[in-house]
Amino acid sequence: MKSSRPASELLELLASRGLAATTQRVALLAAVLDSHDRHLSAEDLYRELSRELPTLSRATVYNNLAALGNAGLIEKLETPDGSRYGPVARPHVNLVCTACGSIADVLVGDPDLEALIARAAGTGGFQARSVSLSVNGLCSACAAAPA
Repeated sequence: MKSSRPASELLELLASRGLAATTQRVALLAAVLDSHDRHLSAEDLYRELSRELPTLSRATVYNNLAALGNAGLIEKLETPDGSRYGPVARPHVNLVCTACGSIADVLVGDPDLEALIARAAGTGGFQARSVSLSVNGLCSACAAAPA
């Protein structure tokens, strides 16, 4: 899977957070950042990347996803179907459908919300790396489906 991002950008992102740029880590970061509006499971990522990296193990995928998430480079989202991973966007709301498992990111662009986040994070010198809010419910297709 060829990334749409230059390798130099990926290497710079990892270096900015003090992470070593291993082949597997760079490939995982690229795959998650290129996923755009999809939120992938660790298993999805393993299947996708193991074709190109035959020595890739599931443990490596899980360990690197944890490291990338802890560094604030990707977002980990808990859903009824398990953990999913996606790119970190500006403060946003994740709309998680509890019926079909779809996830939609909605960029709020609300200055009041951003000010609240900055104020909350500023307490005690906390440095926020990512912010998201999850709302669980039914997507429009599942809500319209007959019961």
